[in-house]
Amino acid sequence: MSSRPSVLKASDVTLCALVCLAGVAVTALVLILFIGSEQRTVGVAFRLEVDERFSRLQRRFTAQDLKLNTVKRFFSNSDNVTEKEFLGFVTPLVEEGETYGWVARILDKDLETFHAKALLNGAGDFSYYEINPVTGVKVPLASRPEHWVLLYLVKRDDVKITPGMDVLARPSRLALLKRARETHQMVVSEPLKMTNGQSGVFFVAPVFQETSEVPLNDDGLQGYVVSTVRLAFLMEQGIPIPSLQRLDVTLSTVDAQHQGEIIYQSSARAAPSALYEQRLLKFADQNYLMQFRPTSTFLLANNYALSSSLIIVFGAGLTLLLTLMVYLLITQRARALALVAERTQDLRLLNITDHLTGVYNRRYFEELMEHLLIEANAQNRPLSLIMFDVDHFKYINDCWGHQCGDTVLKSLCTRIRSATRKTDLLCRTGGEEFALICPDSELEDTRLLAEKLRVLISTLPFDELGQVTCSFGVATWTPSESFDAFIRRADAAMYSAKSSGRDQVQLANS
Repeated sequence: MSSRPSVLKASDVTLCALVCLAGVAVTALVLILFIGSEQRTVGVAFRLEVDERFSRLQRRFTAQDLKLNTVKRFFSNSDNVTEKEFLGFVTPLVEEGETYGWVARILDKDLETFHAKALLNGAGDFSYYEINPVTGVKVPLASRPEHWVLLYLVKRDDVKITPGMDVLARPSRLALLKRARETHQMVVSEPLKMTNGQSGVFFVAPVFQETSEVPLNDDGLQGYVVSTVRLAFLMEQGIPIPSLQRLDVTLSTVDAQHQGEIIYQSSARAAPSALYEQRLLKFADQNYLMQFRPTSTFLLANNYALSSSLIIVFGAGLTLLLTLMVYLLITQRARALALVAERTQDLRLLNITDHLTGVYNRRYFEELMEHLLIEANAQNRPLSLIMFDVDHFKYINDCWGHQCGDTVLKSLCTRIRSATRKTDLLCRTGGEEFALICPDSELEDTRLLAEKLRVLISTLPFDELGQVTCSFGVATWTPSESFDAFIRRADAAMYSAKSSGRDQVQLANS
């Protein structure tokens, strides 16, 4: 009898020990799974943060390219630009941290003549000078066969240079201008210290005279559109402060001369972490390496140490309950994620779809075109676009009512989609205006498709209304053509079809 209680106590202890060991094992397993899941989640969050920042910076650099090319075309299309015209055109483009200027090519023998002509064109009084590269002091012009004189200047920064300066006084500028002249393309300088002491870059776009008046022994170079931009402005302007504080960003060169030289370092510094991403950014004729690391702000926002501690503390004392809670949390999390995914998909579909016709809306049309243009350029694949709208649609609405007009638009989309490929993307870009994106389709094939659609629409009557016609404009993307230019050509072709009598297909000018 005396041994029985001891056995029972031993079994109780054993059972408690087994429960305790089971609880420890479950807690350890949950902890390991939790840490692994959180590490993957933090990694995904970090990559998303990097992708969003890199995308913003790409758009910033692309905007600089577009603005400089816009000013370049302004000079290319003008025989004689006055200072008033220059200021009126360029000033709206200039933002904080930027300067834009026009550097004119002047032969040594024409200096006085050019000065007088510039004054007649409204330029402020200026005198020729150059900067001694050693002392940084203004000195008179040295004798050279030709000079490159800064004539017009618009600035939104404390730049200290003034018109009249010959930029060839600095050897680095000479090499940069020579590279732009030989390549006929925009070039970008190596990192430089601007007059305000900050790091920046210098952009140069050559402007050539494209008339028959150019002498045979001359390349017709008129001058250069130049721009300086603070790197801090390019890298930080327009980015929310919380986003700036979450990432440590460095920008370095990858060319042979300045291999690995860091030209920009964000103010938020990296915290110890294995997370790291890098992206290659190509701009003009230079390549840059962007490196991203998380800061303490990012790691703090994605910290899971407290959760790990809670799992350890409560797991030791509440083994069974914790197991049940973990199970419930996992199942609820899965259901929540599935529900969020379902709702996200529904919202995405609503966001990209026209509520009336069920085809893609204008917002998604612009997103699709941006993606397809990049793909067509990278893979050298054809991309065509059909722009069309319903003829006399206002008359339909006025005479038959808006409900009848809506029915026409829905029936029209049904016919179009039944006669096109699955890869052809139909979008509603306006009230009665539509766009059909035709990937991998040449101009003639797209024209035949447009003619087919025109006949399909005009020959089959619509319920309650009868015959409805559409006017079509067809364009095929040419390499390096911008999105806006491509759309304008297709749109112009469509309006040409309307002005030529409607119910026809017109091809866009190349």
